[in-house]
Amino acid sequence: MEHVLFIQKVKPEKKQEYLEAHRKVWPELLKLIKESGVEREIIWIKDETLYVYIMAKNFDKALGYQGETKLFQKWVEKMSPLLSEIQDYSEEGRIVKLEKAFDLEEQLGENIT
Repeated sequence: MEHVLFIQKVKPEKKQEYLEAHRKVWPELLKLIKESGVEREIIWIKDETLYVYIMAKNFDKALGYQGETKLFQKWVEKMSPLLSEIQDYSEEGRIVKLEKAFDLEEQLGENIT
């Protein structure tokens, strides 16, 4: 299972609109995300910074699957005006992932004999 974290930034004046949109995500989009192979997706926010965590069997494949659909493209189009910094979800794009510095489970797994 892959664990990926990346950052986006919301425009300060659009923060409430962004939060409201994510409280009412379209049901068909939620289904699409799960169908793509995403097991878990969580977004945290501090000030204008969004921390997007995704757990998936294959992150690149899941995002590729989503990105090919009109539904996901429509969601990105809806969110784009709210964000001052957005990841490139296009087919040619590449999500800039944060580098993992520590993973308790990995280290425990290495030290268990």
